[in-house]
Amino acid sequence: MKKMIRLFLSFSLILLLAACSEDVTQYEAKASDFEDVGFVYNNDLTIVVIGEELVIFGFVSKYDPERKTIIDKLSKSANAVQGEFNEKRYKNVKIKTKKDKYYITADDGLSLEFQKIGERIIVDEVGAEYFTNKYPEK
Repeated sequence: MKKMIRLFLSFSLILLLAACSEDVTQYEAKASDFEDVGFVYNNDLTIVVIGEELVIFGFVSKYDPERKTIIDKLSKSANAVQGEFNEKRYKNVKIKTKKDKYYITADDGLSLEFQKIGERIIVDEVGAEYFTNKYPEK
């Protein structure tokens, strides 16, 4: 009986360790996700790669000045006018990916990080969610 209990406990421990040690990424980040359509936050801010440029455009909210997204922070630092259409282009964009993370760099010291949490959803460094209309290629 003791052998059976030890065998069961050993087997349970092996299964537990195997389950805990595997780092499974549910959604894989691809640099091409930002091309063409890009990602949109709240239907008024867009981030997209066009050629060698990262383009961020949309309206800086005048109705919610406390709204926090990484794009809002960039817009404020670029003296964007609230309630008006704003566009900023960053040249020499580079997108590196690792598992479900995007690491974006460009001229002017731009450095952004996003995580893919759904087939068409990413979150920025402060937790704001962005979506894309582009379906993943299968």
